Amino acid sequence: MATPKNMQQDIPTPQVEARIDRLVDGDFKTKAYASATIAGAFAVHGIRIIESDKGRFVSMPQESYQKHGQTKYNDTFHAITAEARSALVEAVNTAYEQKLREQQEQNSRPAMSQQM
Repeated sequence: MATPKNMQQDIPTPQVEARIDRLVDGDFKTKAYASATIAGAFAVHGIRIIESDKGRFVSMPQESYQKHGQTKYNDTFHAITAEARSALVEAVNTAYEQKLREQQEQNSRPAMSQQM
């Protein structure tokens, strides 16, 4: 059942948890893939973290199709309210920054020397 637009603002923003599934190595705009769990009830996979000239962008999962010889894209998942979108983007960005810190810490640790 659809919720009328004027009633959507009474709906609380659900808790969003995100994790980074994979970091992308190399010089690509897509830097990582993430998943999110919403309100402990829904899982969204295939969220992309993209770095562009304008900064970081969180892209929702998409499907592509051809129309009049051009490739078009539709999000297969998207937030309905600005608050929900902000919560999702914030959770994904936080998880990405944490994953980058963990990776940096692993790379900066000296190799364990073999002890006798």
